[in-house]
Amino acid sequence: MKVVLFFRNLLYRVYRFVKPFKDERLNIFFLMSVFLVLIYTWRVFDLAYFKKDYWIEKVKRQFAGKIKLSPPRGAILDRNGTVLAASEKVISFYVRPSEVKDWKLFESIILRKDSVLEKYAKEKGIPLGKLKELLSPFESITAEDLKKAYRKKFTVLVRGKEKRRIPFVWLKKRLSLSVDESSRAVRLALRIYYTLSGENRFKKRYPDLIGFTTEYKRVYPYAVGSTVVGITSPFGEGLTGLERYLEREGLIVGKPIELAGSKDARGRVYLGTNATFFVTKEKGKSVELTLDGNLQYIVEKVLSKYGAMWNPIFINAVLMDPNTGEILAAASWPFFDYENPKKGGPLTPRYAVSPYEPGSVMKPLVLAAALNEGLVTPNSVFFCPARYKVGNKVFKNEFHGRDVKLRAWEIIQYSDNVGIIQVAQLLGKEKLYKYYRAFGFGQKTGVELPGESPGILRSWKKWRDVDFATLAFGHNISVTTLQLAAAYSAMVNGGIYYKPTFLKAVIDDKGRVLKEFKPEPKRRVISERVSKEMRRILTMVVEGGTGTATRFENFYVGGKTGTALRYNPKIHGYDKSKINATFAGAFPMTNPRYVLVVSVVEPKVPKNMLWASKIAVPIFKEIAERVLLYERVAPDKKRYFINSNGCIESVDINRDFTFKNGLQQKKK
Repeated sequence: MKVVLFFRNLLYRVYRFVKPFKDERLNIFFLMSVFLVLIYTWRVFDLAYFKKDYWIEKVKRQFAGKIKLSPPRGAILDRNGTVLAASEKVISFYVRPSEVKDWKLFESIILRKDSVLEKYAKEKGIPLGKLKELLSPFESITAEDLKKAYRKKFTVLVRGKEKRRIPFVWLKKRLSLSVDESSRAVRLALRIYYTLSGENRFKKRYPDLIGFTTEYKRVYPYAVGSTVVGITSPFGEGLTGLERYLEREGLIVGKPIELAGSKDARGRVYLGTNATFFVTKEKGKSVELTLDGNLQYIVEKVLSKYGAMWNPIFINAVLMDPNTGEILAAASWPFFDYENPKKGGPLTPRYAVSPYEPGSVMKPLVLAAALNEGLVTPNSVFFCPARYKVGNKVFKNEFHGRDVKLRAWEIIQYSDNVGIIQVAQLLGKEKLYKYYRAFGFGQKTGVELPGESPGILRSWKKWRDVDFATLAFGHNISVTTLQLAAAYSAMVNGGIYYKPTFLKAVIDDKGRVLKEFKPEPKRRVISERVSKEMRRILTMVVEGGTGTATRFENFYVGGKTGTALRYNPKIHGYDKSKINATFAGAFPMTNPRYVLVVSVVEPKVPKNMLWASKIAVPIFKEIAERVLLYERVAPDKKRYFINSNGCIESVDINRDFTFKNGLQQKKK
């Protein structure tokens, strides 16, 4: 209040000091006028000096615009240098309809009508066939294209006042034509038009009635890995997959090509004399991926085969190198079709963005955690009753009403729910949650794909006892196929969790490596000793458990099946006719080089086939067989040699790799 009074008194004293008139009303009017003039002067000075550049730029944006043309993007290569995506130079024709006086003649020349071309051919002594051949780059231009271009020859209003003719209209864009042939066709078409019409080209403001510019469009030569590679828009902007990610990171795009022109009231840009002149100074860098194009082809072929047989909602498969985190192949059926985008499946990488309840594939991770904590050993014996109550729910073992004793590794071999619940209870809620997080669940892997899902893993503090029990065998948790592949890699590679990655290197157009993406070990999850034990335990699933259909004659393969019922909102519960079928495994198991996870969501099969051993296992085995054959991996189960008689013989090796002291030899 004192401050207000002070300023009021100050103003009053100034007023009393400077008042030029005796009349108080004239003094007030005079002072108010001076005050307003000062404000006006300051504002003019502010606009003209301090903010001059800002307002000039704003006016330019209102009246001038730019059209971006797609710059040459770098190629996307697989690990062998095979091109998965590349930029192809294409031709885009334009016309200047406002400059063409005899449109019918012009149209006849572009459409290569004999009646017009014969006249010019006779006059110049050129064979008609030769003339039409030289004009062949215009074959793809139709009468409808010319009609649409002609409609745009009229004037437009710029800012609602100035009338302006449109000097430039695209006629046909992104044609795969030779630059030299297109140039010859354009020069010949103009020569024919000016000769037959009698117009003087030198008196025209824009004598190039038809012309072309070179642009770049994206092509995908082998049409594999669509959900990884992604696509670009017609304007050359990355829309999905690595096309989008690499552009956002500035790894694959060159500097943009822009054509300047005038902008009308609706924001449309019209190009002028400089429409055909542009230069690109920097090409995009090429990126080499961890993907192997041949392995990707193998995976997609196998998924297509079983997708057609079982017609599920989708099938995912991820093939990884467990020792580096490099993804060698990743696919989700049904596939996007580069040739017919409307007929194929979506571009969604469902292996990274669509979490689901995985079922019993989580059991080995629970046992690995308990082994790592020293709570059990592989040979620890558990009494597994036929019925086991937790809270208000009763769980049944896998032995059809029979009470059994199982060693810890047999719990995994026979996929016993009661046994794994007891292992989880030894571990405790907080530690199980800690290990699930360490294996990468409930968080994004950080793979280079937009839209990755973290899955669902609630805090252990919110788990009821029944939730805790079901979490041990893969319910009340949602994971992605990619998360499972990364977790199994950590379980079999010695215990280190590696960040999954698609990127290997950035290279320039001369093949020089500019940047190399090295494996990223994130954390140790389990000890190397426990990892070795888990490899043996997983092998027992294939050698004598729920995954025997995956058994190989020459290789040790290990893994785990997972069959989970799907929640059906219509019945407000789990539907026994709908399942998620998963098989996660590694091979060759004595020294794993590959981890493969296959997940099939809601296959349409008879009830007696609603098991992962019937659905996911055959897909896994066929992919694994073809991968081992392609890579020419040496067997780890048998060694072959030529005996003294010149015959091929074999001997078993690594005989002690599997367990042989099980309490239950088979199910009854």
